[in-house]
Amino acid sequence: MRFINHAAARCAAAGALFLALPGCFQDGGLNVDPNRSTSADAAQLFSGAALKFSLLRVGELTWPVALSTQQWASGARWGLAQAQYDQTRVRSAWGSIYTDVLKNLVIATREAEALTPKPNNSIAQLKIYSAFVYSQTTYLWGDIPFSEAATGLVDKPKFDSQQDVLNGTLKLIDEALAVIDGTSRAIGAPNDLYYGGDMAKWRRFANSLKFRILMTMVDADPTKAAAITALQGQPVIGARADELKVIYTNQAGRQNPRFSFTQIFRGGVQQDWYASNVMFGELLPTNDPRLAIFYQPGPSATSGQYVALNSVEPFTPTSSLVNLNLLKADLPEMSFSLSEQYLLEAEAFARGFWTGGLSAADARYRAGVREGMTVLGVTAGQTDVFLAGLPTLTPTNFRRELNRQQYLDLFMRPLEAWVQWRRSGDRGSEYPTLQVPQGALVGGLVRRLLYRSEEITANPKTPSPVPQQDVPMWFDK
Repeated sequence: MRFINHAAARCAAAGALFLALPGCFQDGGLNVDPNRSTSADAAQLFSGAALKFSLLRVGELTWPVALSTQQWASGARWGLAQAQYDQTRVRSAWGSIYTDVLKNLVIATREAEALTPKPNNSIAQLKIYSAFVYSQTTYLWGDIPFSEAATGLVDKPKFDSQQDVLNGTLKLIDEALAVIDGTSRAIGAPNDLYYGGDMAKWRRFANSLKFRILMTMVDADPTKAAAITALQGQPVIGARADELKVIYTNQAGRQNPRFSFTQIFRGGVQQDWYASNVMFGELLPTNDPRLAIFYQPGPSATSGQYVALNSVEPFTPTSSLVNLNLLKADLPEMSFSLSEQYLLEAEAFARGFWTGGLSAADARYRAGVREGMTVLGVTAGQTDVFLAGLPTLTPTNFRRELNRQQYLDLFMRPLEAWVQWRRSGDRGSEYPTLQVPQGALVGGLVRRLLYRSEEITANPKTPSPVPQQDVPMWFDK
């Protein structure tokens, strides 16, 4: 256990979520057979798929990943088993992704491609979003069905290697970018939850997504460096309006699932997710003002007292909790932020993939930290003081300093933080340093989700032996 006294400046399960979304699943026969649906309106299918994936990211996939990767501590309460790598609570996510998300995207793409004239922009949106979902899915499970997946034509699809899946997502993105035009029909509001049919924003997101995937691949496949270099100067996420995010609101049925969970099951009192020693170890050395935004003092703590726990340590009344302000009803579900883009660019400059050297890397690094802090509500004065105390990036420190800020920037986005941690250094030297929790189900650190038992039983093409939670993935070198 770890504590400080700090003068603080700032203090899915909800089944009705977003059911009022216009245009979603109005055809009562749409999903009669979840494996054999053959047609429907592409725009409605897209909105349904995007909403479902957002709900999974912000709800069911959040708790086990945040707890097992030690972004949050369990307090030895509701999340203890998940902190010890039990994945029972996430077992349905696999089926939801393939049945409710990818299947609908495949059908929507097929329907759009059959139209005359072809709605090229709609096809581009669907392919870009499919690439996003597949990349996220392989980061969670490793080898997954891809080339034969979700078509309704193959009952037992093969599992493609992670390298092939990621290369396939790059191909989908390139195909999409090649057909975006200024005249064809796009999927617009309300069915495009992200950009309302603005294809300039879809182009920027596609390039940013390609950039992120390549940065994940390059340590396992150094030939990807050339593709990273080719992205310099291309339109990418460059403003908050370009971010990939779903907007939730403070209206019943349209609230962020994390808020709904706390309201429905805990009466609005945060009592499940605690401050982690791992995160404290990154915040304390630099007197980071985000500490008082990330966490709230325990119910019996004194003013400004923050107490962190290891991932399975029992809570006490003074233990700090993840701040209820980060579980707000209208908190967006962020899938790609401007600050993340800036920090990835800083890494590209520092590693020599982009021209500009360490001076350009340092400027982008500081811009990324400033953007992330501003969005959180850190004052300009606090941010200026913090940035003045950060070291200038050098050949010997840039990996560590960038890794720290990339990891902190992804707080409350555990899926991206887990990818960042796994790619942050050679296996066993990742940043930050994690320890296998007491009572863990395997002997090593968690590096993947388990395939659900139904898939293993029903599909003989599931990898054998089935990789356990501590088996590294292809990109995790």
